[in-house]
Amino acid sequence: MPKPANQNILAQDIMQTDVITVAPTDSLQETMTILTENHVTGLPVIDSKSRCVGVVTAGDILNFEQEHAEFAQEANSDMARHFDPERQRWESVRVSAFALEEFAEVPVSEVMTRELISVGPTATATEVAQLMLDKDIHRVLVLDTNQRLFGIIVAFDFVGLWADFKSRT
Repeated sequence: MPKPANQNILAQDIMQTDVITVAPTDSLQETMTILTENHVTGLPVIDSKSRCVGVVTAGDILNFEQEHAEFAQEANSDMARHFDPERQRWESVRVSAFALEEFAEVPVSEVMTRELISVGPTATATEVAQLMLDKDIHRVLVLDTNQRLFGIIVAFDFVGLWADFKSRT
C-alpha cells in the first residue's frame, strides 16, 4: 500500500512485482502469445544468470516483421493497425502471412531493445514519473546494481497512485 501523501513514495512502493518475463532465446511466436494472453505490451528479457538484458514489445516484433519481410509487398500482405504505447499513437504496419510464419522462430534477442531504462527500488515516484516523461516511455524497470529485476512500473500504476491519493483527501 502506498505511503501517506506527506512521505516520499518510492519505486518499491508502487512497482509491480509479479512480472512476466521472457528469455533471449524465446521465439517471437512464443513472445507474442505471452503478450496477448497476459494483455501486456512489453516484457523484460531475463538471461540465464537472472539478469535483465532487454525489453521486447509488441511494436518491436511487428516492426521487425515489417522490416524483414522480403515479400511484404505481395498480394498476401495487408495493413494492420496497432497502438504504440511508447509513442502514444496508432501506427500502420504491413503484415504478411508469409512474414509471420517466416519469423515465428526468430529469437527475442534479435528484436529486443537492449538499452535498459531503469531505476533502483529507492528512487522516488517523482523521479520515475520524470524519467518516463523525459524518455517518452510508459514502463520503467526496477533493477538492482547487478541488473536483477525487482519489478516494473507502468504509467497505469500512476493512475492507481493518483486514485488512492484522491480517495484519502
